[in-house]
Amino acid sequence: MVPAVTNRQVFALVCLIFLCRAPEAAHAASSQMVETESYFKVIWGLLVVLGIILALYGLLRKRFSLLAGSPEKNIKILEIKPLMGRKALCLITVKGNEYLLGISGDRINHLATLPGKADLSFAATLQATEAERQP
Repeated sequence: MVPAVTNRQVFALVCLIFLCRAPEAAHAASSQMVETESYFKVIWGLLVVLGIILALYGLLRKRFSLLAGSPEKNIKILEIKPLMGRKALCLITVKGNEYLLGISGDRINHLATLPGKADLSFAATLQATEAERQP
């Protein structure tokens, strides 16, 4: 005859198996935590290095810019107005004189010499320039 197994015996056997496997489960959980911790350390380190690189880039760009010359700049670009495609109008100042340039893909054309610091609107200046061109 087979001895009857009670619920208490089954429960005790399950608890014994669980307790025997508990150290393995705890070790697996701790190793996952260590892996996650190391990932966060690597990501944090990369963010710090990226921040340092961006800070150095900003400082170097500000300090050693090729365009940051003397305060007595002779040529200044006042405005660029894109038209269509690779065409644009460019208003520049050279030693106090203003020039309107037409820029296309492979050409730069002088369109008009404008009086410096005039109180006229842009449309009035264009009309005056057009009137000067017509004989």
